[in-house]
Amino acid sequence: MVTRTVDLRSDTVTKPTEAMRAAMANADVDDDVLGVDPTAYRFEAEMAKVMGKEAALFVPSGTMGNLISVLVHCEIRGSEVILGDNSHIHVYENGGISTIGNVHSKTVKNNSDGTMDISLIEASIRDPEEELYYPTTRLICLENTHAKSRSSPPSHIWSYYGGFFYILNVL
Repeated sequence: MVTRTVDLRSDTVTKPTEAMRAAMANADVDDDVLGVDPTAYRFEAEMAKVMGKEAALFVPSGTMGNLISVLVHCEIRGSEVILGDNSHIHVYENGGISTIGNVHSKTVKNNSDGTMDISLIEASIRDPEEELYYPTTRLICLENTHAKSRSSPPSHIWSYYGGFFYILNVL
C-alpha cells in the first residue's frame, strides 16, 4: 500500500483524492443554517470535545475563522488588535479585519519561533484612560500556525504568557 500525503494547510493547496471526493459526494447532509446538517453537527461536536470547549463552529476557510474570531472580541467599532508582524491575519488576509470589521491592527515583531516578547506586547497596549484619541486595545492574537508550520499547545502558551494575561484580565 502506498501512503499519500494530503496537504490540508489551506483551501487553495488541498488536492483531494478520489476516495475523499467520494466521501464528500456521499456525505449525509442537510441545511446547516437550520441546524439540521448531521455531518456538520457531528464535526462541530467532536471538535468542541477535542478542544475542551462548550461548542465549535465550522467555517469554510481559516481566513473566515480568523475574521469571525477577531470580530467577536472587537465588537466596538474602532477597536484595536495586537498581532505578530508575520501573522497570517496581518500578512495574507487582505486587511479584512479593517475593511469588514473596522478593527485597527497594531503589529509586534515576531521572534524566529513565532512568539512575541511580552515586553513588546505590553508596550503596545493602549490605555483608553490615558490615550483618549487612539483606538482601545481589545485583543491580542497569538497566532502560531505561521511559526514553522507547528502549533503550540495551550499549556505551552499559558506557561509562556499566562501570568501576563492574568494581570491583563485583572486590570
